[in-house]
Amino acid sequence: MTLIEICVEDTAGVRIARDAGADRVELCSRLDIGGLTPSKEIIMASLPVAPPSGIQIMVRSRGGDFVYSKDEIKEIIDEIGKIRSFTQGSAVSCGFVVGALREDGHIDHEAVQSFREAAGECPLTFHRAFDCIPSLTEGLETLIDAEYQHVLTTGGHPSNADVNALRALVEQADNRLHIIASGGLRAHNVVDVMRQTGTPQVHMRAPHPLGGTDATETRRIVSCIRAFNARI
Repeated sequence: MTLIEICVEDTAGVRIARDAGADRVELCSRLDIGGLTPSKEIIMASLPVAPPSGIQIMVRSRGGDFVYSKDEIKEIIDEIGKIRSFTQGSAVSCGFVVGALREDGHIDHEAVQSFREAAGECPLTFHRAFDCIPSLTEGLETLIDAEYQHVLTTGGHPSNADVNALRALVEQADNRLHIIASGGLRAHNVVDVMRQTGTPQVHMRAPHPLGGTDATETRRIVSCIRAFNARI
């Protein structure tokens, strides 16, 4: 069964995703600039209404690029520790979505290892900074070595799912971590991407025209994926 992750930025969105049958949410603030760390209040209010596979919490201190100073890396590490402390004992899994690059565009090995240590046993996803690196195959091995559980990626495209690259990443990962396919996915195209890539997990928004998460579109997404899974 393909795991369905819906990206939301408030507690209402978490509830909509759960009620529609999604498996997990990524919780962020400021999706208009790619997502930042949500507030403690939103995280705490979201835990009781989370889907069964829990919440992945974005930890990102600012918009813009993913090349961080030492002070910014420390801020991310400290934030992971704070969130772990107040989510400890939650009935659902709480993981973190992080990422950092060096000036040369490659993954910042030291930073990703520090994030892993700060997260302890919590699941870690490397976010779409992955799509900015010069070698996806090399980067994937770096994250496997660092014991990350997931990589969120379009396959290197700025905005749309690249099915050939995603399929190659799924094959390379070989269940050592999970590729989470993303990139403009909605109810009308997600099954086609799943069919062509074999991705074990998918990630998408379901934005309402007036803001927030669209309950009708979320139900469509879940329904078409579940129908596809039932046929295979």
